[in-house]
Amino acid sequence: MKKSTMRLAFAVVAVPAAVTGFAAPAANAVELAPYAHQLDKDVAATEAEVGAVVDDLGFAAE
Repeated sequence: MKKSTMRLAFAVVAVPAAVTGFAAPAANAVELAPYAHQLDKDVAATEAEVGAVVDDLGFAAE
């Protein structure tokens, strides 16, 4: 996988989390739910992409 793809995946996950943490440290669950939902989708997509690369390379999952 290219470094740029990994950097993008990290940015997609880290930036919203950092902004939420700095901008609204006392935010309640209702305010954070959209961020958490998007973060969950981004992590799942990244895991699927990494899994596909691992499968294409022929490595066995444990």
